Amino acid sequence: MYLLDVLSQTIRVDDAIRTFILEQVDMRLLEKGAPVGLSHALDRNIYFVESGLLRSFYNEDGKDITLGFIKEAGFAASKEALFLQKPSRSRIEALEPSVINYMSFEKLQKFAETSISISRLMISVMGTLAINMEYRIYALQYMSAKERYQQMMEEAPDILLRAPLGMVASYLGMSQETLSRIRK
Repeated sequence: MYLLDVLSQTIRVDDAIRTFILEQVDMRLLEKGAPVGLSHALDRNIYFVESGLLRSFYNEDGKDITLGFIKEAGFAASKEALFLQKPSRSRIEALEPSVINYMSFEKLQKFAETSISISRLMISVMGTLAINMEYRIYALQYMSAKERYQQMMEEAPDILLRAPLGMVASYLGMSQETLSRIRK
């Protein structure tokens, strides 16, 4: 399973983790435009993208604001739902046909209470989500629009080819016109 390969790059995958993943992780095929989970519901799952591209977003005054893109080997989850047990204001959708794996945070949490290995798995996944959020906040607060675009070109140039330009502009915190000007 691809998820086990990705996890083995950051933690030691032992029998407890392997068994948990094989028994507790489910797979879903998503068509382009399909939602991941229910809109504005208490979705306490952690998602892993095996193939495809997802987008996390919320709607403000009738306008979609892109929070992030999640591509192959990426994790996604609603931090509000996981930690505050509140329905999330954001949603996740597939931008292209995608294969996702997902696991219940509650089951992961319960098993982590009895297994140090699973605790390490949980820390690794949550750490990845937290670091990604911190990078995003830093970029929006301290980088110029041009610097944010250049960073995306260095770290994830394929997103510019896979996602609509308006969504990329929204993610970068600029208008589509500004993004077009920067690209020239």
